[in-house]
Amino acid sequence: MRTGDSGDRSLTASARLHVAEAAEESGDKQTAGSMYLAAAKETPGDSAVMIQCAEGLVRTGRLEDAESVLALRLKGAPHDADVLRTLGAVEVLSGKPAAAVVALSAALAVQADDVKALADKGVALDMLRRHAEAQGLYRRALALALAPRDEAVSNDLALSLLLSGQAAAGARVLAPFRENVGLPERIRTNLGIMDAASGRREDAQAMLGARIGAVDLATLTQAIGRGGD
Repeated sequence: MRTGDSGDRSLTASARLHVAEAAEESGDKQTAGSMYLAAAKETPGDSAVMIQCAEGLVRTGRLEDAESVLALRLKGAPHDADVLRTLGAVEVLSGKPAAAVVALSAALAVQADDVKALADKGVALDMLRRHAEAQGLYRRALALALAPRDEAVSNDLALSLLLSGQAAAGARVLAPFRENVGLPERIRTNLGIMDAASGRREDAQAMLGARIGAVDLATLTQAIGRGGD
């Protein structure tokens, strides 16, 4: 019976997802990637499953396959904001910022208040050295975020400011997180670098701690140059 056939295919895709997740958890990325790709081929009309498979493919290092899965879904749903946003994020990871800007702009045309799409488009623009545009998007994302001091977006904005020669402004963006006990290591490191670039060597040393000596810190400060903003 045709209905039964459809149900079997759906169950097969679900089973493959379970196998993929189990393989990924055990560290078997090759099997996990193969199962994610197979599951995607079973359900080309299901955006949620295709996104789940694409994200699994990214985690297993198969970025091109992730792009292909999402592109396949977009053939049937060209205005699906979630798929477009996910594709843009994958293209950022793949080092394709121009393509990412296209996908993320399309996602934002459908859902203008998508914080993740705004932030990812900002990253793509920074990769293209369009820092002023990127910073505008990060600020929009922060204005829309549930937490006004979103660590990830704030970090992206601060890095963009550093890249555009505004190290002191970048440090000010991250300043509210300075005393956070659980501050992610990458943000602590970035804050230390911005302190060094702004000439605040004691603050930089406090952030970077034992990871950098006095001589290395002086070299870092000199190499980056002072941000006099």
